[in-house]
Amino acid sequence: MKFSCALETSSERIRLVNVISPLIKAGYQLVSQKQEPSENGGNIIHVIARSLGSKTQEDLIDDLSSIEGCTLFNLEIDEEGGSSAAPAKKTLDEKSVLSAIGAYYPKIADIVSQYEDSLPIERRVTALQELGRKVGGGIYQRDYSLGSPLKMPTTITRELVPALKGLSKVKAKNNVIYLIKCPFCKSSDHTHSGCHFIVGYIEGFLASNPAIDVVQVEETNCGAGSTNICEFTIG
Repeated sequence: MKFSCALETSSERIRLVNVISPLIKAGYQLVSQKQEPSENGGNIIHVIARSLGSKTQEDLIDDLSSIEGCTLFNLEIDEEGGSSAAPAKKTLDEKSVLSAIGAYYPKIADIVSQYEDSLPIERRVTALQELGRKVGGGIYQRDYSLGSPLKMPTTITRELVPALKGLSKVKAKNNVIYLIKCPFCKSSDHTHSGCHFIVGYIEGFLASNPAIDVVQVEETNCGAGSTNICEFTIG
């Protein structure tokens, strides 16, 4: 069984050696590994390896999750010897994804995409919306909660649009937001649901504003595979 994974460390003192040593002791043969700093002060460790014994996928996940001071961010498993089998993927933990988003924000499109790909199709819409609400709400609290809260539509033009500009080129007209060259809908696959993250982001951002009552957001047009301009209507 061959696998590739990425782990985020909680401190810069936890380095590559602290990850590969327990993997070697647990019976894995390393193929490649690299370390890069993360924006939260720790490191991102990338490893490709294979098991030498009769390890199962569950064993592998347990071994990776038990490495002290590390959070498993991404895992892809290749069952060697199967010519047509697709790599098995572990559903990523939302807490780990939020940690990675915090480290790399606003360059988070790939992180959201990896989270989406790891989810069962039937869970993607609700999970991505919930993730978006937490991220959008967090950005409002971090950057816009000081001072007197703005009411609609002023908060859309003065706060929401600047916040979204970190993720994509954006325009607003009245209560409609347009993401141009939306990084969350590059795929035209019919199972794609990445823009639901933005639906949740806008809802979470606006709901965190105490001057705004209940808000509902709907994606009224997705540009995946065509214009790549996504339209979100705030109700």
